[in-house]
Amino acid sequence: MNGFIPILLYHAIGPVPGTTFEPYTVTRRVFARHLDLLSDHGYTPITINDLVTRLRNGRPCDGLAGVTFDDGFASFADDAWPELVSRSMAATLYVATGAIGGTPRWLDDIGCATMPMLDWDQLRELRAEGCEIGAHTVSHPPLDCLALSAADVEIRASRDVLTRELDQPVTTFAYPHGHHDRRTRQLVVDAGFVGACAVKNALSHSGDDPFALARVTITSDLTDHDVAGVLDGTAVGLAPARERLRTTVYRAVRRRRHRGTARRTATDRNEV
Repeated sequence: MNGFIPILLYHAIGPVPGTTFEPYTVTRRVFARHLDLLSDHGYTPITINDLVTRLRNGRPCDGLAGVTFDDGFASFADDAWPELVSRSMAATLYVATGAIGGTPRWLDDIGCATMPMLDWDQLRELRAEGCEIGAHTVSHPPLDCLALSAADVEIRASRDVLTRELDQPVTTFAYPHGHHDRRTRQLVVDAGFVGACAVKNALSHSGDDPFALARVTITSDLTDHDVAGVLDGTAVGLAPARERLRTTVYRAVRRRRHRGTARRTATDRNEV
């Protein structure tokens, strides 16, 4: 019994060379090697819904892991899902609903807003084939920088449209960038989700918060040895019971930046 649960966080299968989003993509070949590493280390990936259910019921989670993808890039269906299916591995895909069938507008400022996103037909096919699809807001904002009313709309609207269009309950949520605080966590609880994923770049465990599960971001610069270190627990530690001080400080910085951006945007609009 290792006492921890590695939940891997991916974004897109690339490459997307020459862009600032490149670190958040891995090639299909590298992704396939990571899945094989999971098997080699004795892990069975399950969906986040199933993991949360086991945690809530006090059932053992040894040998279990999570494979998650955020945002909803088209490369998931083209390159990631086939590798998962060929190994009979489960995964959870978190989708920003405002970009379905379109482009990720939140990447405008880094020049990557033309990356193709999954459309509804692809999402329905993935759902039918057993992929868990969870909510990831509508427009991918930093929820803990928004007014509570705006954050609530982002959370509930993403759930509602997915539930309606996929004709299936949407039970889990992922905070964009992992950004959340006590208030936005409570919004997710009140919206009726059974669990949610944060980031933390740490290992989840039986005592982890089911509404802020720890995940480890997989980036293109990680070697197979690095990923193996995550899976055997030598490269990262367990998720802390309380928020780290640096997380609290960073949130304060982000909130100031967000307010400044909002003021500049409002000024620009008034001058037009």
